Amino acid sequence: MKVKVSHWPVEDGRYKVGNPQSSIAVCTEATVEGIEVDLKKVAIIGKCVTENIGIEKVVKNIVSNPNIRFLILCGKQSRGHDVGQTLISLRDHGLDKDRRVIGSTGSIPVMKNLKSDEVQRFRKQILPIDLQGITDQNKINFKIEQLLRQDPGAFTGKPMKIKKLKQAKVIKCLRAKPNEKFISDPLGSFQISLDQKEKLIICQHYNHDLELDVQVTGQDAISICDTVCRLNLIGKFSENNVHAAYLGRELEKAEIALENGLEYKQDIPLEIRKKELGISDKKEDEFGW
Repeated sequence: MKVKVSHWPVEDGRYKVGNPQSSIAVCTEATVEGIEVDLKKVAIIGKCVTENIGIEKVVKNIVSNPNIRFLILCGKQSRGHDVGQTLISLRDHGLDKDRRVIGSTGSIPVMKNLKSDEVQRFRKQILPIDLQGITDQNKINFKIEQLLRQDPGAFTGKPMKIKKLKQAKVIKCLRAKPNEKFISDPLGSFQISLDQKEKLIICQHYNHDLELDVQVTGQDAISICDTVCRLNLIGKFSENNVHAAYLGRELEKAEIALENGLEYKQDIPLEIRKKELGISDKKEDEFGW
């Protein structure tokens, strides 16, 4: 027996609504595009990259529709947030006294905006289907067909009245501007370059006497940033956060250049040749669908 739902979904987000009477919801985690499904066969499909507010929205949208009985977790995983693992842990173990998801490996798996009855309904109503890391839409659509044949019908129980998540308070809007003066890092400076042949980003640290003391190489900005932080190569001074932000910005630029065969020069904007890279000038919608 299916239930007619209205004014659903109750929370906004980056998703597509399909057939509200379907038993299947699909969470693509950090994947926005590239996974296409028949919207007549799923109730909702969308991304979720945070293990707190994002998951709260997923839960509220699911428990407000008793027809949804399966939650497929697929797509590229969001590094450090472990959304899929946290949703499975929430379903299997619930929350502790501090409203943290028991067993979650996410950074901040705290559900401040979920009521206890919403958590309990989620745990009883949903069976998570673990396809984490899979972006092959053929495999995902095959699983959808399997689950449709196993549809147990709408969850029986008192309909849930969902309280929307609190809106963030209005804050002052500031006009961005760069620092007026440069303050050097007492520990030294970084020089970044590329080795296109070996497909490596080269990050060299020079001490205050302009002597090379550390060289870190890698293929992505995150790994190099994490290594620099572990080595404590950024000094403790008034502008240390500015220096860290600068380094992250330059390494991300270097990674883009490495992946796309572009020339990289530190402190100089990348010259991205749109036609050569197959980039269209056509604007996508907000959600990248």
